[in-house]
Amino acid sequence: MTRTKAPTSPYILLSITMVLWGSAFSSSKSVVEHVPHSVAALLRFGGAALALLMVLALFGKRFGGGQKKTPPRAAGRPALAGIVGVFAYNGFFFWGLSLAPSLDAGILIPVMSPVLV
Repeated sequence: MTRTKAPTSPYILLSITMVLWGSAFSSSKSVVEHVPHSVAALLRFGGAALALLMVLALFGKRFGGGQKKTPPRAAGRPALAGIVGVFAYNGFFFWGLSLAPSLDAGILIPVMSPVLV
């Protein structure tokens, strides 16, 4: 069994993730100033869903290998939990950004998430 070397350092990828995650509050605040919070959430996560579907179409067979597919009945609950979790979190996230400064959101959301969960 041969291992292939990762094309990029995990530290670089983690740094990129940190920058993107940290900039979400301020960039989302500027978007919410121009469009309603529900439209901002739809644009953000609708675009992300399309991007992930493209990645799945391009690389899905490579990562799927010979694994057995999940039956549609078994995928219902996780899909529902994902839809409700993403919809509820981001709906409240953008709604809160439309009411408060992004600095408050940057402090409150990471602190309150474990408490609410």
